[in-house]
Amino acid sequence: MSEHRIAPTVSRLLRYAAIAEGTTLLLLVFVGVPLKHGLGYGEVTRFLGPVHGLAFLTYIWAVINELSLGDKPRGWAFKAMVFSFVPGGTFWFFRRSIASAG
Repeated sequence: MSEHRIAPTVSRLLRYAAIAEGTTLLLLVFVGVPLKHGLGYGEVTRFLGPVHGLAFLTYIWAVINELSLGDKPRGWAFKAMVFSFVPGGTFWFFRRSIASAG
């Protein structure tokens, strides 16, 4: 009996970049900012800010790379970028995008 594997709908780089971008944005918004403004611990945002910036730039590069491969329409790439500005949006978008493709 042969085993059929379904090809991934997004590259491994994009999957990891989306996880990193989404996680760092959630940490920054729901942990770093409240600690900074509520308790006066600005060190958390000074660390998480650049980490999230790097994750965001990597994510945008990975989306553009996926678009250049010709596998995804421009509308998909635009939505992928827009949802990256919403905390948790990256996770929701990719779960929905992968579920609708399968």
